[in-house]
Amino acid sequence: MRCKILQGLLVKKSDGFTLLEVMIALVILSVGLLGLAALQLVAIKGNSFSSEMTTATMIAQERAEMLKNRPYTDLDLVQGTHNAVGSSKGVQYAITWEVTDNTPATDMKLIELSVSWQSARQGQASAATAVTARLQTIVRNL
Repeated sequence: MRCKILQGLLVKKSDGFTLLEVMIALVILSVGLLGLAALQLVAIKGNSFSSEMTTATMIAQERAEMLKNRPYTDLDLVQGTHNAVGSSKGVQYAITWEVTDNTPATDMKLIELSVSWQSARQGQASAATAVTARLQTIVRNL
């Protein structure tokens, strides 16, 4: 260890950090990393929910296009409520569409599509939440 005399006082010069300083720095770093890990989990949940919502929207659009390409008198276009089931990436989707005749005008049908699923990724991790994506379209008698 090198010593230096400064105005009559013997001053010890030490290089590096003390054990206490290192421990305090590690505690601060650990708290920051734990906060970052929690944010990472929230981001993963959000990305999974977004994927489910995108899939549900695609299913609704696909069903709407399929119904629009059917003949005006098709059984799937009869006034009333119709149901179907689909699945993607391990998630079960319930597809429901309601057909209303002569709406918004004569020789037109209003179709209201709903795609619902149980999402464990939205809300609390212990309980699944029902989520629904909705879409409307009109079919015209040509």
